[in-house]
Amino acid sequence: MLAEAEQFLRDLKEGGLPAASWEACVQYLGELVAFLQNLGRSSWEAVCPGDLERYRRTLEDLNLPARSLEQRLAVLQRFSDFLGQRGVISQSLLPPAPEEEASPSQILSRSELQALLAGLAEAGPDYLDQTLEEFYHHLRVERGLAPLTLESYASDLQDFREFLHQEGLTSWEEVTLAHLQKYLAQLAARGLAAASRARRLSALRQFFRFLQQEEKLEANPVELLDSPRLPLKLPKVLSEAEVEALLAAADASTPLGLRDAALLEVLYATGLRVSELVSLTLRQVDLRRGVVRPLGKGTKERLVPMVPQAVAKLQRYLSEGRPRLLRGRDSPYVFLNSRGGRLTRQGFWKILRSYAAKANLRHLSPHVLRHSFATHLLSRGANLRVLQLLLGHADLATTQIYTHLEAQRLQEAHRKAHPRS
Repeated sequence: MLAEAEQFLRDLKEGGLPAASWEACVQYLGELVAFLQNLGRSSWEAVCPGDLERYRRTLEDLNLPARSLEQRLAVLQRFSDFLGQRGVISQSLLPPAPEEEASPSQILSRSELQALLAGLAEAGPDYLDQTLEEFYHHLRVERGLAPLTLESYASDLQDFREFLHQEGLTSWEEVTLAHLQKYLAQLAARGLAAASRARRLSALRQFFRFLQQEEKLEANPVELLDSPRLPLKLPKVLSEAEVEALLAAADASTPLGLRDAALLEVLYATGLRVSELVSLTLRQVDLRRGVVRPLGKGTKERLVPMVPQAVAKLQRYLSEGRPRLLRGRDSPYVFLNSRGGRLTRQGFWKILRSYAAKANLRHLSPHVLRHSFATHLLSRGANLRVLQLLLGHADLATTQIYTHLEAQRLQEAHRKAHPRS
């Protein structure tokens, strides 16, 4: 039991969890392991839901503050997810309450939001203050941000909050332009790239605008800062021949091979984000019409057509491969792992890396296939506005980066074909 707990804690530490939060996780997991060992459990596979219910009641009997209890349960839920992703357990240690059952929605449930806040909270009761919690609630409920985006905001703002704590500041009203400049200088000294610093500054802009809207600030010092100058980086794309090699790498003679063939084909056919791909439910797939209806950022649904090859491979996987992975169980999700559970983003990354190696492709990521989808459509005459709708971009300016790729291709063709070049 200790080996899995130690690996979980190492992952948290390497992931940049604040020191005090990490120490709290060490304490909470230590308490849990000791409790289970007293029950005679020697492995996580031997733990049953009744054991965890007893542990929950034990915590409640201690009359802990509500925040402390939430923190312990949030860490337990996060550890349960960790064990599930690695195949150590087949079901969650803490199954969700009926009103919070999994759904295709990208908005965080109440328990997920509590887990996020508890994971970021420092030991002091005033460290993660009410204003930050109000902002996270605003992002979740009023703006409907996706979980990954919300986690990014929370991580960036917690880092800035720690900086203010080191500076001896106790309120947001005390923040000045000098503090912000010092913070950005520290980020640069820590080796953060310009893109990472720009992301941190963007989170601060959003938060301080929220403070102004809530009339908690008279002036916004962040508005006086310029964003770090970013070099234009064109996304990497595969050639059409490379895509064909990748799609041909899957062996469709096994249930997992059928799944992988459908995964790769659907991803290239639709240009979905990897989070959208692994979150697809059966209700979001219409094989008769040959379309999928993913929920993108901000829980906005869009309609994306598939090519016939993708429809055929997906249909075969759903009829032949998926039932064999389920083994009589039920799941709302289209793509499953080898145990019949929902395929995770990390799991798909591993699958993609293995097929990239088979196709002799280096440094391949899911986003490269998304970029390739967009670039190939544009090169074959797709309208930029249509491409924006297919990709789910809120702003056309985001889609316009692909015009740079097309311009680069045209310049290369011009250089090779022009008699005076």
